[in-house]
Amino acid sequence: MTIHIQVLYDSCMVKTINISLPEELLNRIDIEAKSEYASRSDFIRDTIVRRLKNQRVVDEWGDEGVWETVVNFKELIADGIPSSDVNAAINLLLE
Repeated sequence: MTIHIQVLYDSCMVKTINISLPEELLNRIDIEAKSEYASRSDFIRDTIVRRLKNQRVVDEWGDEGVWETVVNFKELIADGIPSSDVNAAINLLLE
């Protein structure tokens, strides 16, 4: 699969390039881009720029974003979750 992205060389010059990516990787890029409210091109461009500058994504607490899903709020039932499940999830983090 071939996609078109733009690479910013400097503030005045933009050039379009073609790259080939496995479909599974492209799907992961689309999911991540959507979660950041970014276009595919923006996501790829920002990732390349960070990589070239040796930068990592850091959140407001200084964490590099290596997270483990403890509770997926998208899968919660309408009545909420039992406090015992919340306590169990917290205890897993403390181990």
